[in-house]
Amino acid sequence: MVLAGMVLVFMFRWPQVRSHRFPVLESSSCCTVDQREQYVQQPEVEFSLAALFPADFFSQPSPPVQFCSTQRNAQVTVYTTLESAIQERLLTLLRRYAPLAGAGVVIEPQTGAVLAMVSYRNSEQQPPVLAAGKDNYCLYAGFPAASLIKIVTAGAVLEKKGFTSSKTLPVAGRFHTLYKHQIGLKRPRFKPQSVSLEKAFSLSVNPYFGKLGIEVLGEQELQETAQEFLFDMPMVFDLPLAASQIMVPESAYERAELACGFNTETTISPLHAAMIAAVPVNGGKIMRPYLVERLVADSGEEVFFRHPETLTQPLQGKSLQDLQRLMRATVRYGTAKKAFAHLRRVRGSRDWLLGGKTGTIDLPSREGRCEWFAGYGQNGERQVGISLVLVHGKNRTISSSYLAAEIIKSALQKKPLKTVLEEHRG
Repeated sequence: MVLAGMVLVFMFRWPQVRSHRFPVLESSSCCTVDQREQYVQQPEVEFSLAALFPADFFSQPSPPVQFCSTQRNAQVTVYTTLESAIQERLLTLLRRYAPLAGAGVVIEPQTGAVLAMVSYRNSEQQPPVLAAGKDNYCLYAGFPAASLIKIVTAGAVLEKKGFTSSKTLPVAGRFHTLYKHQIGLKRPRFKPQSVSLEKAFSLSVNPYFGKLGIEVLGEQELQETAQEFLFDMPMVFDLPLAASQIMVPESAYERAELACGFNTETTISPLHAAMIAAVPVNGGKIMRPYLVERLVADSGEEVFFRHPETLTQPLQGKSLQDLQRLMRATVRYGTAKKAFAHLRRVRGSRDWLLGGKTGTIDLPSREGRCEWFAGYGQNGERQVGISLVLVHGKNRTISSSYLAAEIIKSALQKKPLKTVLEEHRG
């Protein structure tokens, strides 16, 4: 029951409680379709999901979780997946510390529901940094991924090469540099030390991951794993979202740069980063992200609804457990240790499962320094995936890891709102 010329792409349904009368067309549109006997009498109305949201929606102090919107003379009530408390807390922190620009995304790993999405731009910065993405930095896929790509590299050697978190390689020189003599392309200058994968990941040791790109992974293996993590793949979301890009290396040294994130050609959006970071607490799966939960017409008819959909499962079994161990080490004794230390004093936090990855690199234009944290938090009641990117000027006002720790704390201290799936199970 779809009008001629329109292509059916996705069909979400709860078979135990739903009829199959609401097809969904593309990520940017949905259609009202009545029952078979009524369809002839009631014409179909198309809604653009992206057009439901005002341009400044994700930079407002308190964007409505539920609101009315009118398109093509038809009014609908929009029910989003946002949680006001998390949304407001994230915006408050970004405004308090006022980097040049920033973006934060919090998702529910099991479903892909977006719980918070805040885009921040310092109004005193003229012209705006990263002007190409200023409308919504959360969906801007031009941020250099930096060391976040180490999640993909670690996943590749864990899944394809049988590595464990304790696997060691010799590393010479400083951890945060990447010289040819450190990765075997020139005569070594320093005596190497044995470093485990867990330590290399948690402290973001570039030479270790550079060696993985040259000596361990084949030329195509890292590229294939990156695609399993949805790099260079079309990104489907309710709002326009560009694909994240993976660097194409042309030499051994560039393969090392790719594997450790020591380049600005591998890029990612904050939304995609949150999806990747949530893999360890969702059984290795990446879910299709969504913001619009359902649409209800004035008549009370539900004209659009969601169902969780798995996009890919890049990791499973032992490799998944090891990746979780690597990301946990980052917040326990790695690069995010200081930022997460205060959470140990939070009541009940001993039972929380926390992990993540940091990354820092200058923007290609040198107009600022890009600082990342992407990770997850879990307690007995809920799981969250988070990514937070800040663009700093000459002075760094706050670390992205600290802001992420504060948001994870806010999310885990509050009971999760019932999802649509749970409501219909009940």
